[in-house]
Amino acid sequence: MLKKIGNIALITVLSSSLFACSKADTANNSGQSAAEVQKLTIVDWDSELIEMRKKTIIEPFEKKYSVKIEIETPPDYGKLKAMVDSGNVTWDVVNVDSFFGKLAGSQGLFEPLDYNIVKKDGYNEQSASEHFIASESFATVISWNTTKIDAAHAPKTWADFWDVNKYPGGRSAYKFPAPILEMALLADGVPADKLYPLDLDRAFKKLNEIKKNFKTWWTNGAQVPDLLVNGTATISTAYDGTIALQKQKGTPVDFTYENAIRSYEGWVIPKGTKNKDLAMKFIAFATSPEVQAEFGKTARYAPANQKAIDMLSEQDMQRLGVTPELQKQQIMADDSYWIKNFDQVQLRFEQWLLE
Repeated sequence: MLKKIGNIALITVLSSSLFACSKADTANNSGQSAAEVQKLTIVDWDSELIEMRKKTIIEPFEKKYSVKIEIETPPDYGKLKAMVDSGNVTWDVVNVDSFFGKLAGSQGLFEPLDYNIVKKDGYNEQSASEHFIASESFATVISWNTTKIDAAHAPKTWADFWDVNKYPGGRSAYKFPAPILEMALLADGVPADKLYPLDLDRAFKKLNEIKKNFKTWWTNGAQVPDLLVNGTATISTAYDGTIALQKQKGTPVDFTYENAIRSYEGWVIPKGTKNKDLAMKFIAFATSPEVQAEFGKTARYAPANQKAIDMLSEQDMQRLGVTPELQKQQIMADDSYWIKNFDQVQLRFEQWLLE
């Protein structure tokens, strides 16, 4: 996701924290000894997302291929590049934001995907490229504290997000130029189909209008519910899956899919991995329509494979924000713009934050 690029400290979580040790540590279902069991190291974003994959992807793949999956979290793009540059690659499969997967792939960081093994059925040019294939989509939404804003007066547009008179209080957003720059332009009246290429001068001018209201910039999606509940922010950008989960738990937060920015994240294989063949099999397994559909039935993020979405119930599609009606309300982020312009826009955004 664009959600996670930046200076993120690496926290290692081995799969033993998720999967209890058992006799499988000494022998697997096929009678192999522990020394013979092949291991695959997968890097994913957080324990919440890993838990979503556990029953539908990770454990079934371990059983099918008699392999032990070890998990590290979160992906660190700087560390990933250093691994590849040094030739000391210890990660086999990594989940990354879609534009980074395409950009870094073109720069030689990732192995080309073998589409004789990984099937593109249900994918399009946005969700599958030479080095990247999407695992799920997510929406960056407007979220709010329901004790301060009731349902009848809830914000629906990015102009509402900017309206500090109608919705007084703090604001928060991810500390990253995308998609806050898109949101600023939408708030300033730019039509969704005219967003790209971004008018940066106009976007930063619009951001200046409420810069003082940004009491904090979040760097991890899990921060948002706390910021809303403790009053730091009345309204914040957020990931749909995070707020949906907290809402289910009774946390006084809500969100809307109207004007949400939808993006993909997905799988890549670092250049030089020693387990390339097995990594390719994992990606093929994890992106197949049937497995993606099972993931979508219990996860808080939507499958990336359209064939998998078509297998879901109307209730699940509604819950994940991917019914045809809800998709029409959302805006798809343009990876091609960010691939071409990321470095210069990121630098300008960082300078703006310091002004």
